[in-house]
Amino acid sequence: MVNVERISLSFPKFLLKEIDEVVKNKGYSSRSELIRDAVRKYILESNQLDKRNPISAIIIVVYNPTKNSMEEMSKAYFEHNSIVKSINQSYITTSCGSNKKVEIFIVEGNSEEVSKFYSKVSNLDGKIYDKIIVF
Repeated sequence: MVNVERISLSFPKFLLKEIDEVVKNKGYSSRSELIRDAVRKYILESNQLDKRNPISAIIIVVYNPTKNSMEEMSKAYFEHNSIVKSINQSYITTSCGSNKKVEIFIVEGNSEEVSKFYSKVSNLDGKIYDKIIVF
């Protein structure tokens, strides 16, 4: 590779095991290739949110359903309900037997407004996973 700079990253052992499984199962040539691919995808999504254009997106959030976290989620929704076109809510049981709440939002609007909403729900107390897919 031309113009490659080496950096050092630290991961917990369980995450390295997961990374190695993805490398093996998805045909990546190395951990570095997988991590470069993941970073590129993250940057592409982030850049789409930074352009002040109208966008559509799907936002997925999984979190621990405490009184506080559900109040935070409700507040975020009501502050940005003008961009929310659809909501799907469900509860799941994780592999360790813990109950989590999943909320899926279909949003449409100015990228700045979508970004603000995503920032609020992705910083939710008790959040264990979030994802935004921008169209």
